[in-house]
Formats: sequence, C-alpha cells, structure tokens
Amino acid sequence: MPAEPRTAAACILVRGDAEPEVLLARRNPALRFMGGHHVFPGGRLQEGESVSCVASATDEGHARAIQAAAREIFEETGLLCARGALPSSELARQARHRLLQGELNFSDFLARHALSIDADDFEPAGEWLTPSFAPIRFATRYFLHRLRGDQQEELIEGEIVGLDWLTPTEARARWHRGHIRISTPVAYTLRQLAAVGLPSALGLLTRGTERAPGEHNWFELRRGIILVPVKSPTIPPATHTNCLIVGEESLYVIDPGAAEEGERDHLSRQLDHLIELGGRVEAILLTHSHPDHTAAADWLRHRYDVPIMAHQAAAAQVPFKIDRYLHDGEVLKSGRDPQWRLRCIHTPGHDPGHLCFMEESTGALLAGDMVANPGTIVISREYGGDMAAFMHSLERLLALDYKLIIPSHGHPAGRPREFIQQQLDHRLWREGKIKRAHDEGATTFDQLLARAYDDAPAQALLWARHSLDAHLAKLEIELPAAP
Repeated sequence: MPAEPRTAAACILVRGDAEPEVLLARRNPALRFMGGHHVFPGGRLQEGESVSCVASATDEGHARAIQAAAREIFEETGLLCARGALPSSELARQARHRLLQGELNFSDFLARHALSIDADDFEPAGEWLTPSFAPIRFATRYFLHRLRGDQQEELIEGEIVGLDWLTPTEARARWHRGHIRISTPVAYTLRQLAAVGLPSALGLLTRGTERAPGEHNWFELRRGIILVPVKSPTIPPATHTNCLIVGEESLYVIDPGAAEEGERDHLSRQLDHLIELGGRVEAILLTHSHPDHTAAADWLRHRYDVPIMAHQAAAAQVPFKIDRYLHDGEVLKSGRDPQWRLRCIHTPGHDPGHLCFMEESTGALLAGDMVANPGTIVISREYGGDMAAFMHSLERLLALDYKLIIPSHGHPAGRPREFIQQQLDHRLWREGKIKRAHDEGATTFDQLLARAYDDAPAQALLWARHSLDAHLAKLEIELPAAP
C-alpha cells in the first residue's frame, strides 16, 4: 500500500526586481528524506494550532498552509514574512530557538508581538503530491512570497545546513554542474522562473503539474533531461514507456511510445509547454523499433515538422520512414551554454538496431530497453533478439563512465555499474540454471522452462519462453524435435 501523504506547505522566497533571487535551503545530508538537497523552505502543517493571526485566507485549510509556510521560513532562515513592527534581532533569535526546541508555538509568538500574516502576501504557486512509489510522501501547497525590507537570513544548523540566494538561472547552472541536488518540484519551479520570469511563471505554476493525483506530467531528472511517462503497448507488468526530452532550446524527443489518442495529446501538451518556455522540437530519436517506443513517432513528426532519427537496422522494422540514420559513436548536440551532448551507443541484442544515448554533460545513460527497473528485459529471437549480443552489450555498458541510468520502463537507477552488473549476473545465473537442467536430463522445451524458470510467476512464463529460446541459441543447445 502507498504511504499516506502528509500535508505540507513550502514557500518560494524571492527578493530583488530585475532578476529576482530565490532562497534555497540545503538539507542536512544525514536526513532520511531529501538529505543533501537544496529545497524551498517548508514543512508539515500543525493540527490544532491557532491561525487567528492569518488574515485574508479563503478558508481554514488555506490559513493553515500559509501559517505553516511562514513558520517554516522563520524556523529555517530567521526571516519573518509578517506584517507589523518586527521584534529586535535578539528577541527574534530567542523565539526561534524556543520554537525549534518545541517550547513555543508560532501563533503565540505572532500574537505576543502584534504581528499578522496576510494571505495576500503569499501567491499560489502550485501543488505537488509525492508519487505513490515513494516511501515518504507529502501533499504540498507551494506559495511565492516577495521579501520586504532589509532582513538578513541567519542559519541555525540542524535540519538545514546552508542557505543560498540564487537566481533561477544560476541555481539551474549549479545543478547542471553537479554542485547542488534538487527535487522535481524545485526543478520544475526554477525552470518556469528562469524561462519566463515573474509574474508570468506564476500562471504556469498554478496551471497544474499532474494528470492525476500523484501522477506527475514530467520529472526533470537532471537539468534538461525530462521524463514524461506515457501509457504504451508494452509488456506487463510495465504499463508505461518513459519518453525522454533532452535540451532546453532545441529539444530531442526520445521514444514517444504513446499509441492512444489521449496519450499522444498528453505528450504533445508537455512539448507545447516546453515550447512556451522557449524550446523547439529538433528531432525524434528512437532507441529501437518496438511499438511501445515508436507508436507516436510519425504523428509527432507531422505535428512538429521534424525528422525521425534511428539506427539503420530499425528502418526495416518500422512502418514509417527513418529520415536520418544514427551511428555508433555519433554525438548529437543541443544548445550552446549549457550544451547537452547525446553520444549514440549501438547496443544490439534486445533489438538489432538498439541504441543507448549517453548524455555527456550530466553523466546520464538513457538506456532504452537494455535494462528495466524493476523487472528484466525480454530477449526474443522472433523480434530480432540475440542473447549473446545482448550480454555483450551489457558488458560494453559496464565499461562506460556515467552517474545515472534512465531506463525506458520503470525508475531511474543510481549506482549504475552495480545495477548493470546485477542485470548481467542475473542473465548468467539464469543461463546456468538452463544448462544444469539440460545436463540433468531436461530435454524438451517445456521441461527446461519448468526447471529453469521455476521462480517465475505464471503470468511471466509466456515471455520467459522467448528468453529461454534465446538462451538456448546462445548455448548452442539443440532440442530434439517434438514427436
């Protein structure tokens, strides 16, 4: 069962006019949730706390969210987003320590100093629900507050170990260089702010970021690498294919597997949003020819008047034209400063024309169907698969330098070499089971399937037959013809 989300609020605190800066707080690396990430100040709502000092709220829930945002800003930064004569720095510091130790509540502090919080000072900036697969979840309302006066932030180390005022552009540049870590909501917000500025970004942020509760429209995994999950005609238990969009100004769309009209419309809405932010679709790239990776390719080609690019071996396997062939080692570039560099890596085995794309500026491997997370990849000779070539391609990936694997099905994986090695070890383990079963007298296909895949659930056996056939071909085991 998914974890129950906790209600929370966060605040985009901005200062300045020409190119406003935002305040990012660096969380303690030792924390279980988002340790080491740069975040907007925020935290959980407190039930039972008086909100009598909050004016102009639309309802009690709104007032609680506003108060939580203001309270968390004060606790984490020492800045007071309130109206009235602010207490001296020393009084505020003493109150803040007592708040952090649980000896004082925020509403009493506000009342004691005749301070009020006006909800009109907190502009709505979207809502985010942590996806259901996460072990800790929050339903968070985001606000934007423009800091007034000459207050100075003050760090008290604990949950927060650093405070940085950065322009959205500078924050994204640091993220791209790997100097800071940020989460999906922060990345999304910064991208809108950097592209169109205030106040235009607020209209985009409040438009909605989910197609359904907990189902985000996109995840920006690294700067300029966006994952859009689309429902596709794929192999169960997978239900989606990860369409990846690389770049900011010129956009490469990788594996648009949306077959149904509604899914295609959903994908095009995300592309149109990126176009609003200053992008243009440059080309459609395919990791390979299977329909769950290509179903919307021709549709998008005509919609955006762009070429489709893939390995030459894919051309004979798709019902549309490949406009340009991609070659092993070729590099596709997007943008100038920064520049994304997609290196094509020919990795046959699942499909003769299978390509991975190494994004060299971020160290992200866009792995297509070389791996799945969770699950394993089906190798089917019926669809051009070759187990020996597949395992050789896994070995080739082991030798490359990358920091993150993004598969076409499932979640991104850290510790990439360890993850690839696990995939290779699993194949060798399965191959060993097949060989032992054959050596011990299993001489029919069904006997080998029963022994070598005795750990597989019944619903997976249909696809296991394909992989068994591919392993037998690699092992050069010929079974006697059925009577």
